[in-house]
Amino acid sequence: MDLLKQRKIGILPQIDIAGHRYTIDIRLNELRNSDFPHKKLGLDEMAPTPNGQHYLFFYDRENRSILHVSPDLLKIPEHTVLVAIPDELGLDPVGVARKYGLGDEYFLKMYPYGKGLKAKVIPLDKSGLPEYVATNQKQHRQDLQDQQKKQLRKPR
Repeated sequence: MDLLKQRKIGILPQIDIAGHRYTIDIRLNELRNSDFPHKKLGLDEMAPTPNGQHYLFFYDRENRSILHVSPDLLKIPEHTVLVAIPDELGLDPVGVARKYGLGDEYFLKMYPYGKGLKAKVIPLDKSGLPEYVATNQKQHRQDLQDQQKKQLRKPR
């Protein structure tokens, strides 16, 4: 059965993210791990690319979750990759059409379903994450030195 027919009878499309299958649910704005449905990736937690046609996020392959980068990240988690996936229209054009009350075929000419939807895995050395972590480490060391200096200056 072709993907459009499957979608019309309620079978949601899937995407492979770094070897893990996720069910695409535009209505709930999430990707659900097919083996562990409680493991969800929220589309609103991903960063759109400048052209808006893809989402980028750091994916922890071991925990099957989005890695949220913060200033206290001092080490790159071992099982992390940078991932690019299509935007909602590229993921499920029928789901987007239904979300906005349009006919199922409304977006299909520009965004047809393709077999084997797969996320693009981008090497971390091209992601900027190693440089970001190095900056965090440098700042952390400086903060520790500043704290030590304050401790030494305190009257006893």
